[in-house]
Amino acid sequence: MDQQKRQILFVVLSMGILLGSLWLTPILAPHPPAKDVPPAPTVSPAKGTSKSTTVAPAPVRRAVPSTSVAPARSVTIETNDYVAVFSSQGAVLTGFTLKKYFQRPSKEQVQLVEGDPTHPRPFSLRYASLPDLDRRVFEVIGTSRKLSHPAEKAKLSFRHVDGRGAILEKSFAFENGSYLLDFELTIRQTGGETLPGSELELEWPNTLGRPENTGTQVVMGGGYRVAILNGEEVEKETPKKSQEPRGPIPNVKWAALADQFFLAALIPDPSTGGAAAMVLRDFNALKSPTAEDPNPGPDPKVFAPRPVLRFAGQTVRNGEGFSRRGKAFLGPQDYGLLKGLGLGLEKVVDFGKFVGFLSVYMLALLKWFYSWSHNWGLAIILLSVMVKLLLWFPTHNSYKHMSQMGSKMKEIQPKLEALKRKYPNDRQKQQQETMLLYQQAGINPMGGCLPLLLQMPVFIALYSTLIHSIELRGAPFLWLGDLSLKDPIFVLPLLMGGSMLLQQKVSGQMSSQTSGQQKFMMWFFPIFLTFMSFQWASGLLVYWVVTNLLSMVQQKVVNLEIAKAKKKEEVTGK
Repeated sequence: MDQQKRQILFVVLSMGILLGSLWLTPILAPHPPAKDVPPAPTVSPAKGTSKSTTVAPAPVRRAVPSTSVAPARSVTIETNDYVAVFSSQGAVLTGFTLKKYFQRPSKEQVQLVEGDPTHPRPFSLRYASLPDLDRRVFEVIGTSRKLSHPAEKAKLSFRHVDGRGAILEKSFAFENGSYLLDFELTIRQTGGETLPGSELELEWPNTLGRPENTGTQVVMGGGYRVAILNGEEVEKETPKKSQEPRGPIPNVKWAALADQFFLAALIPDPSTGGAAAMVLRDFNALKSPTAEDPNPGPDPKVFAPRPVLRFAGQTVRNGEGFSRRGKAFLGPQDYGLLKGLGLGLEKVVDFGKFVGFLSVYMLALLKWFYSWSHNWGLAIILLSVMVKLLLWFPTHNSYKHMSQMGSKMKEIQPKLEALKRKYPNDRQKQQQETMLLYQQAGINPMGGCLPLLLQMPVFIALYSTLIHSIELRGAPFLWLGDLSLKDPIFVLPLLMGGSMLLQQKVSGQMSSQTSGQQKFMMWFFPIFLTFMSFQWASGLLVYWVVTNLLSMVQQKVVNLEIAKAKKKEEVTGK
């Protein structure tokens, strides 16, 4: 389910909570490799994978065992943040382990590169003049390194020379303390044969490792998306039931593959001509893992997108050559970290198109509360209180209006029943007379709803903030081991449902005069949402429960004000 659909669902549910219950009142009837050079990591084929369930890519995109005599070798670059493993076969990335992030619930370090040999490897290169590069074993220039000093740098190069004297070199540069790495692709000709002007395609797979079995609705196995920054706008591609490609999109600033919390971005250097971006769907999306089948394999009906950078080539004669450069980011979707890079990568974070700017402020407030509470659960509670205070007056007026309208509705209830008896078979006449009766009694059923509707963008922005904040990933609070996962013992869903029912009771909606259908709906909404929330992230539920409790307090204040005003009228009347 993509972000826009989740937002629509959240709006519907929020409307059901904030408006539906009010309208239904009487108002309206792998572990990091060792320092030594390790073997290239491999992953066994996914359970259930077969030719019938995976769409075979074009032959030029399929990795096959090397036919070279020289054996392939692996080279490792380790920093304080990650462990990158490259293979000399194809000069590709075969492993990228994030040292500070862990899989849930296995607690293994997050691996952003899946070892499926039938899929393209990160940094695979397609060049018509030098075919089958993934089969070739490159010469390695450099050794395995572990960077431990701040800003310490390392460089690693791979070189392939074919029988015609054509030389392809891939170079990578690393810096400790940064998830960015530089790459350079160089093609030279030392032989007599001229290489035609072929394009270079730098590929990326369609996954960021294996999907997690979290049991939370917001992240699914097929939830990878491709984001492309073209100008100032981000274009997004999600899994589809067709293999429809996209592009080429010229002069992109970057093309990224992202899920809920992590991303891999390819950033071409405009000084060497930039690049166009393609979105391919030549492999099936992975199914969502479950407790019963944590490794279910590909979905035969859904095709996952993956990004490809297309660099312009040029004719290469003897003694000539050209280079194309860029950067790659592999790491967390940390909004502050991405924004600090100055590359626009913060736009990958899927806060939503219409309320994204509000989500940015919500995230800043959340981080500010954490900076002195030192607990993300407490930060969510403090953010909930602050938002409630900011919206206190419009919400207060809405509650007050609804309570007043409820009292007036009780007064005219006998007249409404009389209208039903007078026009039993004429619905249109009933509605006309009812609206006239409302007008005479000074009842405006929708009068208190506008302030609540104005709050919807804030609720949506909060939802996006709590769902996509990587800071909450793995953050404990009380009995909760991870605020980005569901409540393991379902205390928060029950508290949410119970507080909704109590709020309706405090507001006087569950009175003895409430009709059977209305009473049914008042019970239905909280129970329905309670069962749905069993799979929601607990951080979101912490916010929701606190908001419900504060709303009950506010409703009590409104009730006291109304009772005080009524008593004053009675005294004045005497």
